[in-house]
Amino acid sequence: MEKKTHEVCILKKFFVYKAYRGKEIGVGADLFDALLNDAEKQGFSKILLDTPSVATRSHSFYEKVGFKNIDKKDLPIQYDYPDRNSLIYELNLSRLS
Repeated sequence: MEKKTHEVCILKKFFVYKAYRGKEIGVGADLFDALLNDAEKQGFSKILLDTPSVATRSHSFYEKVGFKNIDKKDLPIQYDYPDRNSLIYELNLSRLS
């Protein structure tokens, strides 16, 4: 996670090797739970991320764990993401409590 403000961080490079993906193993969900715990301990209330528009498996995971796809014009902070064809996702941590 990259801290942008006291409340907002950017999630970068969240990957699970293909052999460990899927609900039978649960590695992605467990890692994500650890990430959420760390974000909350650091006082963040919002996590943003960008993901390539063609990465539909990633989109499904992020949406399943509570991220919402937002329009780039609705970003709450200045955020320079590398791929202009990316989708932007936002997770409001206060809604999870």
